[in-house]
Amino acid sequence: MPTKRAAPTVLLLLLAACSPRAVESETLAPVPSATGTAPAGNTADARCEVPAEIFVAEDIRMYCAMPGDVQAFLTRESACQHFAGEEAYDEDRARELAYAIHETCDDRAALFNQLLQRHADNCLVHTELMLLGTRNELALDADSRAQPNPCPRGL
Repeated sequence: MPTKRAAPTVLLLLLAACSPRAVESETLAPVPSATGTAPAGNTADARCEVPAEIFVAEDIRMYCAMPGDVQAFLTRESACQHFAGEEAYDEDRARELAYAIHETCDDRAALFNQLLQRHADNCLVHTELMLLGTRNELALDADSRAQPNPCPRGL
């Protein structure tokens, strides 16, 4: 390979290797919860494929370390955020967007709060859900606010 092509090729290979999708399964090994167990669905040797619908770097980073129900919520929430940000350039597109927003965004706060309660004893899941909730402006209900923080002090 001529030298003129070698440098750009090496740079492209480095960029591809450092992309969030390339490293997520390497950098997010299962993390024990406060109870000493890894999140459901994660094993040290399992590979995780992040769906293309998940496009926010923080969501890509956390996806594989989450249990299946949180992964499903992340996928749905990513679709909600996508459709909510789309422009309705004509009546047909407005109808499509309204339906998609109804399908993906309805009850999102309730689902978010259910996940917080279901995983109330898992520090990793709790932390990531709270970050997601802040980023996407998901409101905590009274039951979720009353839950004690499962994370040891200092985390």
